[in-house]
This record gives sequence, C-alpha cells and structure tokens, in this order.
Amino acid sequence: MEDFHSTEYEPEWLQYVDHTADAGIVVTADSRSQLFERAAVGMFTILTEPEKLGQLIRREVEVEGEDLESLMLNWLSELNFLHITERELFGSFKIRHLAETVLNAEIGGELMDPAKHVVYTEIKAVTFHELEIHQVEGQWRAQVIFDL
Repeated sequence: MEDFHSTEYEPEWLQYVDHTADAGIVVTADSRSQLFERAAVGMFTILTEPEKLGQLIRREVEVEGEDLESLMLNWLSELNFLHITERELFGSFKIRHLAETVLNAEIGGELMDPAKHVVYTEIKAVTFHELEIHQVEGQWRAQVIFDL
C-alpha cells in the first residue's frame, strides 16, 4: 500500500487498510460532516498529495443516497468521476449540508499537471465492499475500500 499514498501527510484520524488489489482507508471524526470531508481527503491521499494543492478550481457538488453508506459511496464516486473526466485533483472539502440522504459541498483543487503533481495511482471505483459507517462513544468512523 505504501506506493499508493502520500507518505508526508498522515494525520492521526486516517489509517490505510491493506487489501488485495485494492486500497482502503479508515477515517475518524467528531461529526458526520467532518467524517465525509476527511474521507474525501483520505481518498485523494491515495491518488496524490492533497495537502500541496491550491484552490484554483472551486466546485459545488451535490449527491444523494439511500442511507449514509450509499451517500458516502456516491460522494467519493462523484469526486473520483470529476478527477477522471475533468483531470482535476482536489484537496479542500467543505460540507455545507448533510442529511441522511443528501450532501452538498464545496470542493477546491487544481487541474492535474504532470509536471507539478505526483499521481500515485488511479481509483477505478469506490466499492460497497466492507463499507462501514458508525458512531462509537461520540466518534464517527468510516471504512472505505477502493478498487485500483
């Protein structure tokens, strides 16, 4: 897994999960909004060095889901879709509104530039495999597995 994430940026709230042919993250947070923001940062640490990205591009993103798990999957899938189709890298994520089935956020980043940005790998898909979101003793925790 070490080849697939930023080694300079390893906050205490982010752990990497070794998974055959895949990559995963476990994220902890004090709130659901923070959990979704941190999951996005965690996903982009697998792709690049989000802490080094500027805010040259700003987008509003809205996704829906049937529950928190499908909302997480749709959120991260939409970010990955924008990365792949628009060749954009994101490092800033601000959840503006989060309910059980809808999320609205503002994201910021840069156009991908091979001369400027390190890209470790590509994420083919965000998966439901072992996807978990739960709250324990006031802390939110999410595990997400990515198909590389």
